[in-house]
Amino acid sequence: MPIEIKEKISWVPFKIELKFDGIDLGIGTAFFYLSGNDSYIITNWHNVTGRHPETGKILHKDLAVPNKLVLHIPIDQAKKNELPSGEYKAGWVSKEMDLYENDVPVWYEHPEHKGRVDAVAIPVGMGNCMLKAANSDELDLDNVVVRPSLDVFVLGYPRGLTGGAKFPIWKRGSIASEPEIDLDKMPKLYIDTATREGMSGAPVYAQDKGYVVPEGKSGPKDAIFGQCRRFIGIYSGRLGADDDFKAQLGIVWKEKAIVQIIQGKTLGESSL
Repeated sequence: MPIEIKEKISWVPFKIELKFDGIDLGIGTAFFYLSGNDSYIITNWHNVTGRHPETGKILHKDLAVPNKLVLHIPIDQAKKNELPSGEYKAGWVSKEMDLYENDVPVWYEHPEHKGRVDAVAIPVGMGNCMLKAANSDELDLDNVVVRPSLDVFVLGYPRGLTGGAKFPIWKRGSIASEPEIDLDKMPKLYIDTATREGMSGAPVYAQDKGYVVPEGKSGPKDAIFGQCRRFIGIYSGRLGADDDFKAQLGIVWKEKAIVQIIQGKTLGESSL
């Protein structure tokens, strides 16, 4: 019998390869996000530009920047009568996507802070793939109150590793800053976690357990008993990434930053 992946959130992120034509530049993570009837691929600004979001310097040792992404997308093999005996129901296909059309970037960046907000949105339909959008109703998410010390999970591909097949690795952490405050006057917060390269662009979920009162509610009649999760944003790297003994605080751009990017529809600037 095919193996069934029951954890719905494992179907949210997917692995991406960064390329300049046929040259491999690195790996990262991406996911879909829904806004109304439209869907968008969400990943980091530095993944599509190949540049540091604060300094603008090219990140690759050979000074190359990407012009394509390769997306590793799960499809339902059974629907295509391609399901081998004893294998996963999902099979992955690799789809190449151009980052430029007539030398114009295909991504939207933050309308106010531009690339300093290390996130972009690319308007792309989800088609018939088996992925689930990070904010999909199918995930049964709850409006968990986000607070310091609350558990978080970052789902991505540290140093290219997977959790089996091409499913993500779940890295656990905790909220490390006051979520209501925009750090450096930017829509971001810190998490305490030991993440690694390859996870850039990963979706981040907060998790609470037990007696949970959703945000905006107050009484026992509104409480939820059990495990609750909430999508809170996109991971984009960590402080002290060059030294394992530094703070190791991860940077998460809040969900509202993604919404601002989608609503602003501000095309990015070419990195070539």
